[in-house]
Amino acid sequence: MVAPFGKRRVGGYIWSITNQNPPFPTKEIAEVKEQGLNSSQITLAHWMTKHYLADPLDCIKCQIGAKGEKALTAPKNSITTLLLIPYASQVKLRAETLKLKLSTRTPRQQGKLLVGSRSAVFAQLPNLKKIVIEEPENWNYKDERAPYYHAKDIAQKRAELEGFKLELHYLTPRAEDFKNEKLNSPKINSTKVIDLNQEKSAMNFTFVSQPLENLIRNRKYTIVYVSLRELREKITEELRKLRVDRNITEIFGPEIFSLTGKSAEYVVWADVDTLLNLPDFRVHEKILWTIGKLSQIARKTIYLQTSLPQHQLFKDLDSGNLTNFYQRELQTRQEFSFPPFSTLIKLTFVSKSNIKTTLEAEKMSEKLAEFSPPFKVSPPYSPHTSTPGKVQLNIAIKAHRNDQLAKLLEVVDPQWKVEVDPETLL
Repeated sequence: MVAPFGKRRVGGYIWSITNQNPPFPTKEIAEVKEQGLNSSQITLAHWMTKHYLADPLDCIKCQIGAKGEKALTAPKNSITTLLLIPYASQVKLRAETLKLKLSTRTPRQQGKLLVGSRSAVFAQLPNLKKIVIEEPENWNYKDERAPYYHAKDIAQKRAELEGFKLELHYLTPRAEDFKNEKLNSPKINSTKVIDLNQEKSAMNFTFVSQPLENLIRNRKYTIVYVSLRELREKITEELRKLRVDRNITEIFGPEIFSLTGKSAEYVVWADVDTLLNLPDFRVHEKILWTIGKLSQIARKTIYLQTSLPQHQLFKDLDSGNLTNFYQRELQTRQEFSFPPFSTLIKLTFVSKSNIKTTLEAEKMSEKLAEFSPPFKVSPPYSPHTSTPGKVQLNIAIKAHRNDQLAKLLEVVDPQWKVEVDPETLL
């Protein structure tokens, strides 16, 4: 629709219709254009505003247009299956591979797919019958822009509204997925722990442990994974001093997971403790997920360098029984009331002024303290990593009843970022 707005005419969307007159002067709508959204999309947008405490316009705009990476294996009107993969860089290659594979079948057997990344979950396909999501636990499916949706949530809601079949292919599920969906324990390739305490006892204070050096000396093709960017240069320098052949040993960070066809006989995760020492309630499942991704790369063994070799997670990996890990994780989550036993909301305020950010955070804390629903609210806190030139403070909220979440919108000012089910509270 087009409506007069001051001296201008602006485009907009009709969110709802009511018979009640508003308590302010109104003007006639200048023009009603053809419907931009179908009834299912409108219903989905209304659900998103409540589920993500999001602005209605953001929930409409994210469904419109050809956003994200998508590739067809057949004409659009014949597509019956939407396949979501977590890395946009792999979409075209994956679609071409599938198209070539399916071309060997009879016309009746040939798959008719759209392969896409996160935002392809909104694709409107007239003959769509099924949505398949690979690694639905992957946080690349979480949009970093408003309304901060997760593609798995959207796919589940669309399947409910439109009668699609939904398939979720987990690698290492999150704890809440393991609980709610009754999943089997994931399988991880062989892992070995390298005790960095023993390395220090042998007067080796570098990240190039003796087992890693042995792999290099024996010319075993090895990938060294370093999760922290700051450590990558340090380890690169340590390997340079050993005159390592780059054709034998390569160093990668998280970007390796978006590459295709990368593999090695051995993978050494050099800085496991970078994650293990974070005060993040999801840290253990993030380590497990990272090991799961590395197991897709290592043809033989994954080595884990750590100063905490007796940690129960490593014992679970060694035993091959990760059901114990999930049961223990869920018990801890329940004790401290973390998901799936509550819903987390992270409020974030950012400005260039320390005074302004602090003042706004104090005002928000006071509002939340006076708020009637039984939420648990943290004091304002700084993020784990800072952005140069920006001052940021977060406030974390735990809610036990989702039907009370919408009331937060009565309190939270629009300049605050509201993120439901954040990847991390840090």
